[in-house]
Amino acid sequence: MSKIKDVIDIMKQIAPEEFAYNKEYDNIGLIVGDPEAEVERVLCCLDVTDNVLDEAVKVGANMIISHHPMIFRPIKNISAADSQGRKIIKAIQKGIAIYAAHTNLDFVRDGINDFLANALGLMDIKPLDPYIDDTAGFGRVGNLSVRTNCMALKAEVKALLKDDYVRIVGEPNREVKRIAVINGAGGGDISYVDMAMQAGADCLITADVKHHVAVYAYDNKITIIEPQHFTMEHAYIIRLVKILKMECVARKIKLEILQSATEVNPRF
Repeated sequence: MSKIKDVIDIMKQIAPEEFAYNKEYDNIGLIVGDPEAEVERVLCCLDVTDNVLDEAVKVGANMIISHHPMIFRPIKNISAADSQGRKIIKAIQKGIAIYAAHTNLDFVRDGINDFLANALGLMDIKPLDPYIDDTAGFGRVGNLSVRTNCMALKAEVKALLKDDYVRIVGEPNREVKRIAVINGAGGGDISYVDMAMQAGADCLITADVKHHVAVYAYDNKITIIEPQHFTMEHAYIIRLVKILKMECVARKIKLEILQSATEVNPRF
């Protein structure tokens, strides 16, 4: 029988914990659980919601692997009086370990940013900030095979991510070829726009764009294509399931790896 620590070893190979962008900010690794506990079934998700935790109980999963950490900021108490406390208590009571791979999974080679860049058909892909090495780091930038306009690229992003709420910041008919990608909340600070411009990008694809960032990008004539945070990252979960299955086969570990079927985008 495999143990939680065996799955953690696999995850550390897929997304080394030392690749996390800011360990003081981020909270990765084993969030809840006993690394020596046995595991037969693993459920993968973007967020550990009440629905996902109930699903784990229903399907008999001993472990949840999420992208977003269930506990992100320090907590002072664990109480059933609040939603986070209830989830922690339920996970412990039901013997479900919870592990998070957050910014380390964003930035590692073949992680979320590479998945998105490759799915968009970018070539000569490089990190925007190669703080790890020349193949891994913050964001990605690459070139389309042919120039396109922003409306056509928006339609491609919409289809790829199954997202009906993709928006454009900037001139919709502007032609673009060099594309920067930052999965998740890359629209939260103008420094990320600067990073894209310094890499020569015509367009930045990212989520959670704040108004002052949109104004800054508009004034600097760099287009932002803004899908939703959920859709940008949830698209990768099926890829994570496949990678985990392949690693289990390679290591001759018998585990059932599942993707959550109950996750929903909280924005409608």
